[in-house]
Amino acid sequence: MTDLRTRADARLRTAYELVRELDLLGRWSQYGDVEIVGSVGIGVVVAPDIDLEIHSDDPQVADGFAVMQPLAELPKSRRITYLDARDRHERGQYWKLEYELTSDETWTIDMWVMKHGASSGAPLTAAVRDALTPDLRDRVLAIKEEAVAIGERAYGYWLYQAVLDAGVRSFAEYRTWLGDRNIYERTGWMPG
Repeated sequence: MTDLRTRADARLRTAYELVRELDLLGRWSQYGDVEIVGSVGIGVVVAPDIDLEIHSDDPQVADGFAVMQPLAELPKSRRITYLDARDRHERGQYWKLEYELTSDETWTIDMWVMKHGASSGAPLTAAVRDALTPDLRDRVLAIKEEAVAIGERAYGYWLYQAVLDAGVRSFAEYRTWLGDRNIYERTGWMPG
């Protein structure tokens, strides 16, 4: 488990270094309250992915373009995607930056901009982080690494629920537990 923890801690450090290097909190804080959510916020990073939520009184598309324009100028920025999902269940504006840290490692930074009071992943991120004992954190990391090794994905909050509530111990158990659930469905689950 030492190697597992060492790899996870290194990825977590890299994620926070990227957030600082790209000044993501500073750039977005001009337009709203920024929170790091998902695997980085919980401390269980396996895939090179960072999730941010930006909550604003009055989200404007132009604000997102103002943040993304200087990021697009960076030599390691490979792709920027925008999706207007204000009229969908997500109720927000989605920005995705693909940033090539090295020739072998590209990080994805997912940024959701939404109105204050909209559904947020921050409470769930904090609750899962607080509920994970070192043993449970190791189990989550092992399942995530197992999934990556076979070219699959263990979807975040579903995985945490499977481990915390159902005692899942492997990727195969997780897939069985997941069944035919809609992985894109919003969840109201919180750790018990």
